[in-house]
Amino acid sequence: MKAPRIVLAVGFLAALAVRIAYLTRFTTNFDVAAFENAVAILRRGGALYVETNRYNYSPVWAHVLLGLDAVAVRLGWSLPAVLGGFLLAVDGATAWVLSRLAGGGRRGAAAALLFFANPVSVFVSSVHLQFDNLSILFLLVALWCLVRTPLSRAGAVAALSASLLVKHVTAFFPPLFLSRRHRPGLGPGATLLPYIVFAAAFLPYWGSRDAVRRNVLEYRGLAEDYGSAMLAKIPGSPAWLPTAVFLAACAAAILLLRRHAVEPVRAALLLFLVTLLTIPGIVEYYFVWPIALGSLFGGAGYAVYTVTVSAFFLGSPDGLNLPIPHLPGWHGVWWSLVLWLAWELRERRSILSPR
Repeated sequence: MKAPRIVLAVGFLAALAVRIAYLTRFTTNFDVAAFENAVAILRRGGALYVETNRYNYSPVWAHVLLGLDAVAVRLGWSLPAVLGGFLLAVDGATAWVLSRLAGGGRRGAAAALLFFANPVSVFVSSVHLQFDNLSILFLLVALWCLVRTPLSRAGAVAALSASLLVKHVTAFFPPLFLSRRHRPGLGPGATLLPYIVFAAAFLPYWGSRDAVRRNVLEYRGLAEDYGSAMLAKIPGSPAWLPTAVFLAACAAAILLLRRHAVEPVRAALLLFLVTLLTIPGIVEYYFVWPIALGSLFGGAGYAVYTVTVSAFFLGSPDGLNLPIPHLPGWHGVWWSLVLWLAWELRERRSILSPR
């Protein structure tokens, strides 16, 4: 009984040490410089979305950064140092929620460790200092509110709203949790509420609405050779085709997952996989999106994806940029996602069967 606990404890301590080691070596990068610029604009009372096109999220995250910067000034630290510590705490909280979703005990601790020690999660939070996992933490809290007994609809709506406000990577998720005849969930009004809250956050920026539309709603990541963006390379294809394919794929996934009453946690994982497979613009830290949910289920697809993305980060100019030949590129990551989705669907053939 003691041996597994010791192994888990050693695993957590080793992962924590690696994360802290990376944080102590961090200087800056393009995105953190953009965060610092957003803080500077807010401090002087400037127009956030007009003065920069490098801030592509709701104003809530900018004000979180402003608060972290105030802490940094008080402590005499840099904003990246405080931000890194904050993101480390976020991943610790995510690991705890995952342990609850997994039912606690040894299984819960294993799921938590699988996330906390995952190289993809470590890279995004502790090497790149990106905050996608904060949005995903709130998604996990929403799922916890929906699957526990008794369920908490108010808690789920609040958590989904917070998730969208931090970073709208979970924009397609609220409809996934609509009530069905044999599965309790959210009502139509409750499903709309996170979108209303998200829109309301921009009301103070109504005068900058054109800049908000360009920088937030029309932002598409980077135009790499990945996903549905490859359709734009077909001669004569319309510019809107990649986005149309992406939206159609996500809508079809939501309909299928609801029609076959896939339980909420696994449905959320599958929706993330479809989203990442068909997204029309990509940034490498998007690859963390399915990691937390995947840690609850494991499997060959999860393992291959983790290894492939980790190898991709080793050679990426925005990763560790190691001069190692033949590491996976964008296509390699995409195909590992295809394998992961195929593995999940193979395990749940009913999703593809007519009903």
